[in-house]
Amino acid sequence: MMRIERAVGVERKELKIHLDSLVQKEYLEPISSGEKGRGGHQIVHYNITETGKLLRGDIGRFIQLGIDMGYYPEQFFYLPYD
Repeated sequence: MMRIERAVGVERKELKIHLDSLVQKEYLEPISSGEKGRGGHQIVHYNITETGKLLRGDIGRFIQLGIDMGYYPEQFFYLPYD
């Protein structure tokens, strides 16, 4: 979650709410690593499901449409690297 937090600027507590919502809607599948992080919380990885892949594709096409129509500059959607 740390990497996602830095990339999108969303706090971890808020990000957890969004991830839980995506799991509940079956767009993501949580996978427990069995390890604990620095704060003692369980480390969880997320796999994107087939339904999530379809949603991701739809969002990607919508973003591309916005770029093609000149609403956003293309570099607006690139995330920073660690």
